[in-house]
Amino acid sequence: MDISDWLKIPAALSAFVVLSKFLYDVASGKRSKLREEYRFSKELLSDISTGVLHPYAKEKGYQALVGSTDISVKEVEYILTLKHPVQCLKDYGLARAYLEKVESRGNTQLQFKAKYQSERKRLALVIWYISWYVIFSLLVGSPLILSYWYDFTPVDLLILLSISGATFAFPAWINLQSGARIVRGQNLVKNQRAHSWELVTQT
Repeated sequence: MDISDWLKIPAALSAFVVLSKFLYDVASGKRSKLREEYRFSKELLSDISTGVLHPYAKEKGYQALVGSTDISVKEVEYILTLKHPVQCLKDYGLARAYLEKVESRGNTQLQFKAKYQSERKRLALVIWYISWYVIFSLLVGSPLILSYWYDFTPVDLLILLSISGATFAFPAWINLQSGARIVRGQNLVKNQRAHSWELVTQT
């Protein structure tokens, strides 16, 4: 294998990632989903601003807004007061397992749970998860790499990619998501500096 063959490997993997994201966005109807989320959030906040919405409906509305039933009204209302609330809600939904809400002198704050408060430990965990993500991702694409040494037929290559994808894609995704949860949690905790208790139901 000469240098040009080696350069083709990252190019092929990059193309695979870009294509995967494109296909996901197309399949999930990303634009229509965003429009639907906008209409729903506008209607929900408008109903809440009237002050007559039943607490049960309010709670269910917030849960639908976040996409999780494991979240309280107070948690959502607090996050909506932060800067960039849409991103903060997404971050909280991902990182909630690492965070806890603390009440101090009437103020609400989100912080990492005791066993995750060390920045060094969080960095080590992120490196651990990302390292495994890279390893599993390489294993997913290993048939493409091996094809430079072995003359696979197109059918054989497709079969091998199907096997490697079915075996290693899920653990790769789990490790990537685990690392992302910690990073998103850090972003959310830092974002509290922009906290402002303005009316969250303005329309």
